[in-house]
Amino acid sequence: MIIRWSVLLLALLCGVLAEDVRTWEDDVEKVWTKDQISSSEEDDSDKFWKETKSSEEDDKDGNKHKPWLEIEDGQIFHGLINENDMSMVELHPKLKASDKDSGDAGKICQFRITQQDVPFDAYVLNPNTGEGYIRARKELNCEDKKEYTFTIQAYDCGIPEKGIQQKKSHKATVRIQVNDVNEHGPEFTASGYEATVMEGKNYDNILKVEAEDRDCSPGFSQICSYEIVTPNVPFQISEDGIISNTEPLQYVDGHNYILTVTAYDCGQRRADLDVLVTITVKEQCHPGWKDFQKRIEYEPFSGTKALLPKVYLETCGEEVSDITTTFTLETSHIGKGCDRDTYSSSSLLKLCGASQGSIDLLPAPGLGSEWTQNLPTDEGHEGDQVFSFDGRQTGVEIPEGVVPKNLTNQFTIATWMKHRETFGGDKETILCKSDKKELNRHHYSLYVHNCKLMFLLRHDGGDLETFRPAEFHWKIPQVCDKEWHHYAITVDFPEVNLYVDGIPYSPFLVTDDWPLHPSKFDTRLTLGACWQGGDQELSQYFRGELAGLLIHPGKTETRRVISCLHNCNESLEFHSFDETGPGSEVHFNPDQTQLFLRGEFTPKNPDNEAYTLDKYTKVLQKVAYQNGRQFPTPGMRALKIHTEVNCFDDETCIEVPDVDAYVMVLHPEEPTINLSGTDHLARRVTELDQGVTPFRDLRIVSTIVRDVEEEEEEELQEGGATEVTPISHNLDACQITVDPPLESGKEELTVPKEDLARLRLEKSTATNGLVIKGVDTIANYEDILRKVIYRNSKAGDYFDRVLKLKCSEMNGRYESNEYAVELKVLHTLNVANPESHVKVAAVAQNVAQFVHAKHGVGESVVQPHQVPQVVASSQSANVVTSLVIVICVGFLIFMIVLGVYRIRAANRRNMDSEWDQAGEPRMEWDSSDLTITVNPMDVEYEGAESDSSDDDDDSAHDDSDSSDDDDEPPREGRDSQLEWDNSTLSF
Repeated sequence: MIIRWSVLLLALLCGVLAEDVRTWEDDVEKVWTKDQISSSEEDDSDKFWKETKSSEEDDKDGNKHKPWLEIEDGQIFHGLINENDMSMVELHPKLKASDKDSGDAGKICQFRITQQDVPFDAYVLNPNTGEGYIRARKELNCEDKKEYTFTIQAYDCGIPEKGIQQKKSHKATVRIQVNDVNEHGPEFTASGYEATVMEGKNYDNILKVEAEDRDCSPGFSQICSYEIVTPNVPFQISEDGIISNTEPLQYVDGHNYILTVTAYDCGQRRADLDVLVTITVKEQCHPGWKDFQKRIEYEPFSGTKALLPKVYLETCGEEVSDITTTFTLETSHIGKGCDRDTYSSSSLLKLCGASQGSIDLLPAPGLGSEWTQNLPTDEGHEGDQVFSFDGRQTGVEIPEGVVPKNLTNQFTIATWMKHRETFGGDKETILCKSDKKELNRHHYSLYVHNCKLMFLLRHDGGDLETFRPAEFHWKIPQVCDKEWHHYAITVDFPEVNLYVDGIPYSPFLVTDDWPLHPSKFDTRLTLGACWQGGDQELSQYFRGELAGLLIHPGKTETRRVISCLHNCNESLEFHSFDETGPGSEVHFNPDQTQLFLRGEFTPKNPDNEAYTLDKYTKVLQKVAYQNGRQFPTPGMRALKIHTEVNCFDDETCIEVPDVDAYVMVLHPEEPTINLSGTDHLARRVTELDQGVTPFRDLRIVSTIVRDVEEEEEEELQEGGATEVTPISHNLDACQITVDPPLESGKEELTVPKEDLARLRLEKSTATNGLVIKGVDTIANYEDILRKVIYRNSKAGDYFDRVLKLKCSEMNGRYESNEYAVELKVLHTLNVANPESHVKVAAVAQNVAQFVHAKHGVGESVVQPHQVPQVVASSQSANVVTSLVIVICVGFLIFMIVLGVYRIRAANRRNMDSEWDQAGEPRMEWDSSDLTITVNPMDVEYEGAESDSSDDDDDSAHDDSDSSDDDDEPPREGRDSQLEWDNSTLSF
């Protein structure tokens, strides 16, 4: 029984205690929920103490136990915080304390850091759980201090009012590391760097740049790389900051280099300020030519131009015994090997003083030279007429009569040729005369075979039993070097000579053969291939380019003329032979495109050596370029200077590098060729039958437009920076064309033969005109063109003729305007032929219009006394009849004009009044289709008009009355009377 009551009492007591505990916990929960510890930076434990003051009376237990930090023995709290960051410190393990007491004494109200100079504060996060945290009091900098170590203690809440003190835990160590942020870039230890290097060398270490970083961590404080920011420089930099050059430096390319260098730390942050590195290149002594220009500009027609006017030779103090300098001017890409006159071959022969009689087989296509029209030409050589042959189908036949059938035992064949290397193929024929049919006999032939030039010459008839030289062989490198060369074969049978670029060559082989048997078959002359009469086809086609192929029957040209044909108009010039020292040598190649200068010097003598070397350089300064063409081919000519030096001490002798320069020939001022003169002529039929000179007033003027210098421009009255200047030069062709073409047997154009022979000009005629060819002055061409005669034996069948004239220079490089002369035919009246009356009326109208339209233009005017004479003239023997006809026609025209005049006067006086009285609408005359033909040369009108004034009035009234009966309805909208335009009538 006692045990039962004891258990019951204990249960009752436990229930009361449990109810009290639940009531206290509910009060604490309400206060805790109301105010969280995160509401401010004040101590959470103090806030909690204040809020739970009302529940302290119910705490019947004491603070018996100390709190403890939940960390193992010997373990410390490790923390990590970023610099410049004031957020919570990340701790491991987390900051937490526990207390075995119950109630407030079992809660954690405070964490305290025992040191005073620590920039951290500890806070309670949750008193119930004992969790806390540490926060930085200020922004931390890793560069100032990387790590902080201090101790911390936890405090429970306790009950100070009841005298129950807070209890603290044991001390625990906290170590907080400040995490580095890459806030600093690298900084160079110097504000700039300088170094000097010798040109021509490679350096592994020119200089070293250094940079530092103020960040605290190894990842951000170390410099991981350097970089040269300046682009395209011959330098490189290593990761350690060592600068080296990637190629040998040259003083002429740059005296110094300024580089911009930057650095990167291991966090790839770039330096805030880059650094400048200056590397100076020190010049070494380089032997060679100094102070010259690589580009040498040449103004056309300016004479000679010094190539190296200030050059000097740097020997670096070496004692030189002799020097040989070679100048080479490269002109193979210009025209046919250099800048030559681009006239036709026959014109060049004339300029070179050759005798007359040469025949150009490759003339420019045109009137009288139609056989070259279908040949491919090269248009890229500033007027050079170059013909291309493909080796497959390009070949032409020379028309009969161009070349005589018998060349005699003396003749010359010359041509320009460019041919490439070919072996093992067929013959390549340049010129061939062969049988026209049945047989394949070649009478003479010039051809290429396996890079050998061959000439075949077979004589017809004669002693058929005697061997004669027939085939001549030359084996020379020029045939297949793909360069232009001039070839000339002179025949003075049995002697045959070859000249290549003016230099003679003897045949290495001559083959004899029988003469050809006489044959009655015709022959055919072909160019670029050979005609096979038996096969009736062309074969042995030539592959290459030809220009200026000519043949001169009955004459062997002299070597002087042949050399002249090859001579260039551009060359190197040197005339200071008297300034060369003893032992010096000066000589040119045949084209004067290479010049050799050699000088010898005495052993070293300070005074004499400087003078000797200076003298040699002064000689070189006199070497010049010249171009004798008035209109040279523009473009670049390469110039190479090669120097060989010998020294007294061969072991230390210098080497002089070659000089590569070029001459730039500027564009010439192109001429404007203007043809002018009378552009309308009127001639009688009888005059045309005898012949007229349509170009007797011709004027040829050539001008150039040049830029005006600044001081000259101010003197010009009107604006414009150019002026026109007349110049004098040659012409090489003038062509006259007739539209429509000449009628054979009735019309012709002729030129005095004695003038052609005197000026050595050639004439070619065709149905559509005439061509005069050959180089000569403008004055001579003007003179001979004025003497050109046009004849028409049947001029009565024509009304007009148009003759057009055009001239050219430099083989068509420069052309004139087209000058046209309109020739009117004045017809005569034939009484016996009625059709001639109609023709005369039409001609009279044309002449009248022609006179009024062209009055005042030289020969264009037909004088007043000429037309009556032309119209009145008759081929009839009866002069009286002709006179009567003229008087009748003149009187008829006079009456028509007089009638028109009176009608006009009468209408002005009476038409208004008569129409108003009749009450009829006014009638207007439409004169738009009315044409009145008047003889403009009749000068008898004034007297006749005064004598017939009365008749005028009567006629006017009659015409006015008759107009009333006209069925045409009157026109409305006009108030003025009919006005006759008599501005073109002569009274």
